[in-house]
Amino acid sequence: MPKEKVINFRIDSQLKKEAKKLAESDGRSLSNWITLLIEREIKRARRAP
Repeated sequence: MPKEKVINFRIDSQLKKEAKKLAESDGRSLSNWITLLIEREIKRARRAP
């Protein structure tokens, strides 16, 4: 069974367009880029006092 789960959410079209550009400039898919951002925030939150 795969570890990945699907999350569906709505996003403003301009925000998606800009996020996709940033993801592509980083050599990532939008999905992978968003996952990376979530992982970074979780790590940051765990370090916070």
